[in-house]
Amino acid sequence: MAEEASAAPAKSGSPMKLVIVMIVGAILLVAVSMGGVFFLMKSMGMGGGGAGGGGHVKDDSAPAIYHALEPAFVVNFKERGRSRFLQVEVQVMSRDKQMIDELDKHTPVIRNNLLLLFSGQTAETLHSSEGKEQLRQSALAELNKILEAETGQVEAIEALYFTSFVTQ
Repeated sequence: MAEEASAAPAKSGSPMKLVIVMIVGAILLVAVSMGGVFFLMKSMGMGGGGAGGGGHVKDDSAPAIYHALEPAFVVNFKERGRSRFLQVEVQVMSRDKQMIDELDKHTPVIRNNLLLLFSGQTAETLHSSEGKEQLRQSALAELNKILEAETGQVEAIEALYFTSFVTQ
């Protein structure tokens, strides 16, 4: 009878151990799953705390950073035998501080290409709103082409603005 009494508590303890092992296993499974999801989101650049994977990720929630391309661009061009002048002040906008720093680093090629673009215009084009908008889009495309070639970053600059536009 003493044997039966000692055997009974052992049987009732086994199911309790099994429940504890199952609960711990379930908690570990959930923790591992959450860690895997977090790791995947972080590596795809969707996690919080900046760009994932070491690359630049366009973050539309980051504040806009404006940067003036100084000094103003001044070009001359011929129109029906007359010399004409264009003075343009340009500012660009990005949400990536590193791309603003890259602008400063590549200023000579940027200024060269934009001067060539601006000097290739006609007075007729520059007097219409559509012509100015087309020039603005062309300047933005040229700027992003340069930065892509130099840094590998596609569409590093989101916008380009003419803050002063004078023709004579």
